[in-house]
Amino acid sequence: MGILFEKVMLSKEGKRQFIIKELIQLRVTEDDDGTSVEQLDYYQLRHLLAMEKAKMG
Repeated sequence: MGILFEKVMLSKEGKRQFIIKELIQLRVTEDDDGTSVEQLDYYQLRHLLAMEKAKMG
């Protein structure tokens, strides 16, 4: 794999971990289907965080 690809993947994983921490601070540990936030991908996590923030107003 190329260096750029590896950097992008590391960056996305960092963002994923940041979103997981935010969700846990909001006391969200799973999605509506009961899937743990640790098992969700970046885009699913981003959607879940947006939905939770929308609920908060």
